[in-house]
Amino acid sequence: MKIILVRHGESEHNAGLTEDKDSVLTKKGRKQAEFLGKKLKKEKISEIYVSKMMRAKETAKIISKIINVPIKEEFEELNEYKSKILKSKLKRLFHGRLKKMRKLLKNISKEKNEEKTILIIAHGVVNRIIIGDLLQLSLKKQLLRFKQNNTGINILSWNENFKNWKLDLMNDISHLTEKLK
Repeated sequence: MKIILVRHGESEHNAGLTEDKDSVLTKKGRKQAEFLGKKLKKEKISEIYVSKMMRAKETAKIISKIINVPIKEEFEELNEYKSKILKSKLKRLFHGRLKKMRKLLKNISKEKNEEKTILIIAHGVVNRIIIGDLLQLSLKKQLLRFKQNNTGINILSWNENFKNWKLDLMNDISHLTEKLK
């Protein structure tokens, strides 16, 4: 099994055009998503899971159309975390949501030995948490160390010999032109 995690394209909020964090993609963000879709076309993606936030759903729709794979489901567990929650002492709230995300990942990846590629379209912090969680890193390291650019590609694959996940690719944006980076 292979899991491909990508961050959504540039949103109006990312570009500083709105205060609304659940904003749509910019023209640049839609173009980034098109280039990402063309790059992912060579992968044999069987399922697409996406956050319920507009920028991720819009990115998913563009990619889905290009690679001809329907979006399987939208999940609140893949929504972006608010930085206030991550920095505050509301750890119960954060860990409750983290528990739900781990359950979702367990369900998505229950058939690890299958020749299957799953695409998850989410957000920077969410992707860092998923990568760190699958690699069994501490939460502090997950949040601080991994940069996630818009439409950055991360690939994890199941290593049957060692019964663990391995990171094959991280934050790859080679599909973007200099203008779109």
